[in-house]
Amino acid sequence: MRIYKGFTLAEVMITMAVLGVLASILLPAVSKVRPNEHKTLFKKAYYVAERMTGELVNDETLYPVGDGEAEGLANIAEAWYDGECYGKPDDQAPACSNGSNGSDKYCKLFAAKVNTINEDVNCVAGSREPTNSNVPSFITTDGIYWYMPYTDFDTDKAIIVDVNGDKKPNCRCTTDSCAGCTNPDQFQIWIEPNGRMYVDGIKEKEYLSSNKSMQ
Repeated sequence: MRIYKGFTLAEVMITMAVLGVLASILLPAVSKVRPNEHKTLFKKAYYVAERMTGELVNDETLYPVGDGEAEGLANIAEAWYDGECYGKPDDQAPACSNGSNGSDKYCKLFAAKVNTINEDVNCVAGSREPTNSNVPSFITTDGIYWYMPYTDFDTDKAIIVDVNGDKKPNCRCTTDSCAGCTNPDQFQIWIEPNGRMYVDGIKEKEYLSSNKSMQ
């Protein structure tokens, strides 16, 4: 007489119930441990912007000081970098002529210092917001879309980054609300004419506060 060993239906149901309880307890904890990719990429973008802007504004060949020149990033006069001319040509003694009025100087110099996947940068007026009708100023090799200010830096201006390109949700928080945008992929970084940077959005402040070296 053969004896068949196995689980009864009741035992299987009890096992499944136990596994369900364990999953409901462990999954939220695991999701908290898993890094937020948008947060990580934004912090990377902020670091890149901070480093590149610091290099530019402190380079006296690109942004000279004194002798009546506008200070910091507000100095849109022509300058040479890596064999290319950037900025507004000098009307008195033009060294180069590239059709620039100087408002694209910061954008183009920034793009020249980072690794991009597009050959031609889009440093023009009207392309500073990540909308369906606008293309980014440039795209870095990590897939981040950069929308750069087109300006003479008469006041503080903003860089907008979309950390996952054209993928959704394509939204960002405001200074006091994240309504309808629980996991933003677009962020704003403010730049003063002297090169100092800051953020004022809810998520931007939250994400950077976890890294004191980037405040």
